[in-house]
Amino acid sequence: MLIGVGLGPGNPDLLTLAAIKALKESRKVYVPGKLAAKLVAPYAEALILDFPMIQDKAELSQIWDKNAGIVADEAAKGMVSFAVLGDPNVFSTFSHLARTIKEKYPELPVTTIPGVSAVTAQASRTNASIDGSFVVSDGSPVTTKIILKAKHPANVKKSLMDEGFNEFIFAERLFMDNERITSEIPESGDYFSLMVAKRQKEKQKNKKVVYFVGAGPGNPKYITVKGRELLGSADFVMYTGSLVNPDVLNYANCEKTDSHGMKLEDIVDVLADNARAGKLVVRLHSGDPSLYGAIIEQIDGLKKRGIDIGIIPGVTSLFAAAAALKTQLTINGITETLIITRPEGTTLEKDSLRELSRHNATMALYLGTDKLREIMNKVTYPKETPAAVVYHASWEDEKVILGTVGNIADKVEAAGIDKSAMIIIGNVLTPENYKRSHLYG
Repeated sequence: MLIGVGLGPGNPDLLTLAAIKALKESRKVYVPGKLAAKLVAPYAEALILDFPMIQDKAELSQIWDKNAGIVADEAAKGMVSFAVLGDPNVFSTFSHLARTIKEKYPELPVTTIPGVSAVTAQASRTNASIDGSFVVSDGSPVTTKIILKAKHPANVKKSLMDEGFNEFIFAERLFMDNERITSEIPESGDYFSLMVAKRQKEKQKNKKVVYFVGAGPGNPKYITVKGRELLGSADFVMYTGSLVNPDVLNYANCEKTDSHGMKLEDIVDVLADNARAGKLVVRLHSGDPSLYGAIIEQIDGLKKRGIDIGIIPGVTSLFAAAAALKTQLTINGITETLIITRPEGTTLEKDSLRELSRHNATMALYLGTDKLREIMNKVTYPKETPAAVVYHASWEDEKVILGTVGNIADKVEAAGIDKSAMIIIGNVLTPENYKRSHLYG
């Protein structure tokens, strides 16, 4: 048997009686470092196993396998403890070790003895009592939620399923005489009950799919819940480094590849190869994939390789720009029409800016900041028509420049902006004499 023993936050007086008993009775005690060995020393001789802080996944896997083998061999002969600071089930080395042992040595019983974790230790030392909901995170995607006082567990489960959680455990009166732990979620629970919900990776089975996910305009909080769930579950993510905010990638705890500079055929090959390997594959696009996302060529290539696709929409930079400008893009009495277009360039031989601008509607232009003066000379809006350029809408370095068709180019050039901006033209930017919406009677 293997026991994960929690040693508490570091003060020897905070070890539990159960932890001390386990240390004394174990035939061998392993620890991941010198501080843990010092806490164990009064009760047992500790053997230190090396767990280096490295990023190489292949090397890490070899180290986990080696250490798991050492511990499992001894635990098969009798009770063995692996002692860690804090609690063995909260951000601990033991969690990784136990997972490896369960995979490699499923017949070996594994259990834990809880310890005082850093979460409750900080509450004691900082006088920050925990009397409401809070989040504990190491920066990785949230895949587990614990709901205390789950008096209506069936309702809690339904709500959590809407958030993408798909594995549930109900527990009541833990470590008491009438303790209950079950995966069959009851209709009711008492004050001493809790729910553990986990968001497990989607099983691919024989389904080979690449998900095109809209990352949103830049602010990592503007990605959709579904998009974030897929990133958190992904085994492989391909993104365009020049366009996607790196902060959005923090939701993904897997292999990531920057497609910047890659040819279409190479992109499709990499996506297809990973999907065929049974991985959950995400192709992350800035904004919304359906607007100037160049996804059709990728989709065609994937379908020819027998790969299905899914598309998760995202908030486009146009809507983030409208939010930054604090206005509507269509306003009753001014215009009910929005034109989305782009100027001619490397991938567009001829545009229709002159013809489209004659509608006097709101015009939004993507991919045109470097041609702003040409655009303003080409459109037929009166020179005094309001115009705006929003750089990096929703990003931390967002910039909003207001002007008119006649002077916006001068203002933007003076600000040194020539890319990554949305251009909007129209009287909705300075709404005057608009009509009250019929929605308000």
